[in-house]
Parts: sequence; structure tokens; C-alpha cells
Amino acid sequence: MKPETALGQKLQNFNRIAGVFHLVQAVALFLILNSETKIPVVTRFFTETPEGIRPQSEILFEFPVALIAPLFLLLSALAHLFVSSPWYVRRYERDIERGINHARWWEYAVSSSLMLVVLLMLGGIIEISAIVFIFTLNFVMNLMGLMMEKHNQLTEATNWFPFNVGVLAGIVPWIMGGIYFVVSTNNIADSIPAYAQFGFLLTFIFFNTFAVNMFLQYKRIGKWKAYEFGERAYIVLSLTSKSILGWVIVLGTLEGV
Repeated sequence: MKPETALGQKLQNFNRIAGVFHLVQAVALFLILNSETKIPVVTRFFTETPEGIRPQSEILFEFPVALIAPLFLLLSALAHLFVSSPWYVRRYERDIERGINHARWWEYAVSSSLMLVVLLMLGGIIEISAIVFIFTLNFVMNLMGLMMEKHNQLTEATNWFPFNVGVLAGIVPWIMGGIYFVVSTNNIADSIPAYAQFGFLLTFIFFNTFAVNMFLQYKRIGKWKAYEFGERAYIVLSLTSKSILGWVIVLGTLEGV
């Protein structure tokens, strides 16, 4: 089964190339990662002491922080190879012509949430409820991207409400993370590894470029008048951001080996 148009063929090839690049890096990072660097996930509860009721922490489990890097790269690889497969490519092409990509947003919802969680955990947010909160807010932000594309197929004028809700949901975890990073680095020297601080800054910049890409698409500025140009930009941004963060985390944790 082949795509129906030249546009479908080009995007199919572009997705396959991106999928292979993601997959190769996922395998490479998995093979070299340091599984000894672990971050604890804790829970807090109240306990009665002679001084009264006080909060107490307990470690639920620990996991190798670097393992998340090949995981989010693998998720992206599978998504790109899936949308370019013979079983999905015609639907993918029809969706692009309608100005939507369902698979992209569902993949982003999981992979980018993992990226954000691991970054903020390196910054000190390790309480289980906060981790779930951050993951969920970022997940919702990406689904607002899907809602933006679904809803604006039905309107003549662009409705920015889903975009604005997504911005609101997405900015809260970054504010929380920024507070933790600033407080930790100011009060305890070297409490946050340099690679984590570097990754935090770069990922914040990259996350915002996705919103800029969508803004340019719906404002129909320059080459973004064609939805497929924005689609290619999403692919490039996804590959670049995940590749950089993946290598930063894995190489950073290797320093302690």
C-alpha cells in the first residue's frame, strides 16, 4: 500500500528517517547508560511524635534516572515508524491535509511528560504526588494541542481557547521546577548537577518552540501557511530536543562512574 500523493511520500520518508534516528540513539544510550545513579521517589505522611503531629517521609522506590532517556526516544521512534507504516500512512496523509496529527499529540503527551518529570526530579521534586501532578499537567497540555487541531477544523476563525488552556497547564510545572532549581542552587552548593541545570534550560527553550510552531501555523505566517511545513518543523524539533536531552542525561550520569 502506497501513499496517495507526493506529499504523503515525502512525509512518510521524513518520518521513517526520524524514527530510525530516534531508535538508533535509544539503543546506543541504553547500552552505555549508568544504572547506578538512582533517584528515590518518596511519599509523605503525618506521624505522631512527642512534639506533636509531624510530617514524615518514606522512600517508595528508586530507579535509574538515565533509563528514562532511551525510553522517551524509543517512544518517539515507534510513533514515527507507526505513522509511516503501510497500515497508517493513508490516514496520516488525510489527517495532514485536514490540519491534524492525532498520533503526534498522543506520543508527545507521554514522551514529553517523561522528559519533564526526569528533569524536575533531578531538581529535587521527588514526592510521588508532585510527580503525578507534573506528569498529568504536561499530558493535558499536549492533549490541548490535539484539541486545538480538532476544534479548528470546524471553525472559520481560529479559536485560541485550547491553546491558552494548554499554555496555562504547561507553565505550572516549569514554575514549580524553576523554584526548586533556584532554591536548591542558592542554598546548597552543587546540590543539582550541572548537566541537570543545562538540560533544564535547554528543554525549557525547546518546549516553548513547539508552542511557537503552532502559533505560526494558525497565524499562517510565511511558510507556515502550509500545515505540512509546521508538521516537518514538529518532527525536527522533537528529534532535536529528545536527542539533546537524552545525551545530556546519560552522559551526565556517566560522570560518576
